[in-house]
Amino acid sequence: MAKYEVLIVDDDFITLTLLKEALKEFNVLTVSSPLDCLKAVEALEEPPYLIILDLMMPEMSGFELCTKLINIVDTEQTDIIFHTANSDLEERLKGFEVGASDFLVKPIEVPELQKKARHIVSRGIERESIKAQSDSHSQLIETVMTDLGEQGILIHFFRTCSKTYTVDALLELIVRTGEDFGIKSSVQVKYELNHVEYCETGSTDTALSELEKELHDRLTVADRIMTRGNRLFLNYEPFTQIIKNMPSDAERAGRYRDHLAIVLETAVSQLQTIIQADEVDLMIQELEVVQAKCEEENINRNRGVMEALTGLVAKLESRIFDYGLIEQQENELLELFKQSTDKAYETIDNARSTQELKLIMSRLRALREMNQSNKENQVDTQRVELF
Repeated sequence: MAKYEVLIVDDDFITLTLLKEALKEFNVLTVSSPLDCLKAVEALEEPPYLIILDLMMPEMSGFELCTKLINIVDTEQTDIIFHTANSDLEERLKGFEVGASDFLVKPIEVPELQKKARHIVSRGIERESIKAQSDSHSQLIETVMTDLGEQGILIHFFRTCSKTYTVDALLELIVRTGEDFGIKSSVQVKYELNHVEYCETGSTDTALSELEKELHDRLTVADRIMTRGNRLFLNYEPFTQIIKNMPSDAERAGRYRDHLAIVLETAVSQLQTIIQADEVDLMIQELEVVQAKCEEENINRNRGVMEALTGLVAKLESRIFDYGLIEQQENELLELFKQSTDKAYETIDNARSTQELKLIMSRLRALREMNQSNKENQVDTQRVELF
């Protein structure tokens, strides 16, 4: 029999039927009670990619059922979605704590449900493929982690962070540092550059779930450090980080929390350096525009000099035969020369400021080229040796 791709649990027959009809493009299994759900999942050779749970059911709540399900299924391969009429933050935090990846608010919009289901099933198939490839490396990773001390991980982060010159690389470094501690996380940063707001994310997984994205946005106004079960939430403006699998050992979890807080504090400082370098680059681009305009004005000034001298020559040619070069004529000629040469000197003086601007721009371009070279040669977090 083909694998069930979607499992729907709801004690209301009408809702169960409507949801199954909406997802008829998938191989769907439906059950009407939490206990039947647990029996069905245990009996399946492979768990479904998506489980949709009603939050309010008579035998046990959706939260309780979800807690039991994650002991049976691998949440890396199966997404759990609640559907409920409630949409407050506390309920979402609790759902994230017990392992849910998203919420659907009643009444459910069928197109939205179908879109989410297609995405999750497609991602589940991709995860299976990735898991098959990564299983062969699990033993090697475990051996490396045994030999790699916690302080060594932090030293590696500090060394690499100081040589990180883009926001993308900084986010990747934060996530990979968490992986070195054996934890899975997602991180988000919001910042402003040249009066434009940016929001970028990094994650251990291929993509952030919708619930995860919402929590990141809400964490920006939450406490600096929050815990829910084995989940850790960090808010170090402008960074937020969600850690999904903190160790059960309290002492080790405490150390990891402190280490990760230090990582984010250091990342905040490095982000400011990156933004400042990018702002300098933008200023250089703006100055280049100004320089081009100045050069154009200089050309126009030189043209004015030529026109003035040409006019002088024309005047002399037209009037020189009218005079017998008496003193009055000489004075008149001298005045004409003086006016034209004064204008020429004025233009030359203006050109000096343009030359000074060129020298400044040359130095700034050298600075930008050095910054660009740093970005191109920044440390690859996957290949740097720790010691």
